[in-house]
Amino acid sequence: MRRYRYRTSALTGPWRETAFEAASDAVRAKQAVNDDAEASGLRWTVPGWIEERITDETPTRLRG
Repeated sequence: MRRYRYRTSALTGPWRETAFEAASDAVRAKQAVNDDAEASGLRWTVPGWIEERITDETPTRLRG
């Protein structure tokens, strides 16, 4: 099972079932804003990324 969360230098969000939910959490927390000009669809207001975890493996950086 894949799980996703946002991580910044200031905050880390809860694990979610989709990357979209994790990105939405980051926007609500004002850690990122929606930006269609970015490949990821997000522009981080602080350094951040969406983490992905498969079962109990170490989280990996998905997009920044």
